[in-house]
Amino acid sequence: MKKKELRNKLYSLYDAQVPDDFSNILSKAKEKGRMENMKEKTRKTGWFWKLGVAFTFLLVVGIGFYSLDRQYSVDSIIELDVNPSIELQVNKKDKIRKAVALNEDAKEILQDMDFENVDIDIALNAIIGSMVTKGYLNDLANSILISVDNRDAEKAEVLRKQIAEKIDSILSGDKIDSSVLSQTIKKQTTEAEELANNYNISLGKAEFILDVVKNNPLLKAENLVNLSINEINVLTQNKTERLSTVEKQGNASTKAYIGEDKARDIALSHAKVTKPNALEIEFDTENGVILYEVEFKDATYEYEYEIDAKTGEIITSKKEKEDDKEISNNTSETNTNTSTNTNTNRNFIGEDKARDIALSHAKVSNPQNLKVELDREDQEYSVEFYYDGYEYDYEINAVSGAILSSDKERDDDANKNVSSTNSNFIGEDKARDIALSHAKVSNPQNLKVELDREDQEYSVEFYYDGYEYDYEINAVSGAILSSDKERD
Repeated sequence: MKKKELRNKLYSLYDAQVPDDFSNILSKAKEKGRMENMKEKTRKTGWFWKLGVAFTFLLVVGIGFYSLDRQYSVDSIIELDVNPSIELQVNKKDKIRKAVALNEDAKEILQDMDFENVDIDIALNAIIGSMVTKGYLNDLANSILISVDNRDAEKAEVLRKQIAEKIDSILSGDKIDSSVLSQTIKKQTTEAEELANNYNISLGKAEFILDVVKNNPLLKAENLVNLSINEINVLTQNKTERLSTVEKQGNASTKAYIGEDKARDIALSHAKVTKPNALEIEFDTENGVILYEVEFKDATYEYEYEIDAKTGEIITSKKEKEDDKEISNNTSETNTNTSTNTNTNRNFIGEDKARDIALSHAKVSNPQNLKVELDREDQEYSVEFYYDGYEYDYEINAVSGAILSSDKERDDDANKNVSSTNSNFIGEDKARDIALSHAKVSNPQNLKVELDREDQEYSVEFYYDGYEYDYEINAVSGAILSSDKERD
């Protein structure tokens, strides 16, 4: 074999054992270079990537918490007061988180209702509808109070207006000419919170009462807490200046009351006055009773009457001389006789005559605890007595016999000094019949009649047609001293 052929043979054998992979090696070398460059860039930009991931995570979590906060946290408190008092806790999406009954009547309204995550409008329709169906809102009692509490005063005001308009629309649909009262409040340690806690009423009702009392100095907050919103609203009737912080739409219904004309006629008839001067009539309250306060004058006297607004019963009556000078002019013919009239009984009418004048005016023949006293300096007889659950007071001119003043008012203690023997008592059967007759109930349930010997009163309690009745009846005269009817 030639030398050249031998060399070629050796090259062939070498090529067979070591393949030509230059291009692959070159490719791997380039790839290695790129990786080195990537590592360098990663070292430079890695902290940007990590920060981006962290920010994205926080953003997702934040959005989640925001969504949960809007859905589950309470943003607004809405209170609805009629006589039932209901609190609605509302989230930022204006959906109900919880409805709370603040008194027994409210439990009846919310019975079997679940408002969680329900729109406010739907909840209001259901609640107002229930109040109408169960007789808490009607033509006789048409007032409702709305109170809104939100940390954002602007949002609270917007929500107040929206709810007031919604409720007015709902009641209009039920053919009720409503009176919607609304206010924004702020929960904090205030006089209103103290009043609400002391008398177990809503904060909104407490704020409303304080607003009324602030503008009506003669009213007292403790006398209003047990009244319904309509009854309190009646006390501000046609007196827009009597409310400072409460917005009012419509007037409170007075259809449950006898009316001003009837109250006027009752007072004038009792006083035997046909042409009164300076006649004034307005609503007032005493011991939880709504009444008409009637005031007027004639040529000689001033008259004041308090008349039960529902029954027309005269609660108190007062008659006084308008001008004391007229009294002194009638006490003696001349100034020289004044000393004689003061020091002797010669010109006085006497105690018996003074008593008869008072009893005749009061139309009472058998008074209890009668007292007649002479004030020599003022030349007046003071005549006091009790009858039929009332206390009577008279001031009578000791010379002329003219009635200078007269007063008649309820006195629950009036009969405490009457004989305590059963012979003077009307008996349980009579007390029961008086109560049932007044309530117009013939088949009572759980009837109880008890005698309080010390106060000489019968307590009569019974149930009928979903109501509880309570009566206090004078054990001697049979007079109804108090009556109460409320939902059971």
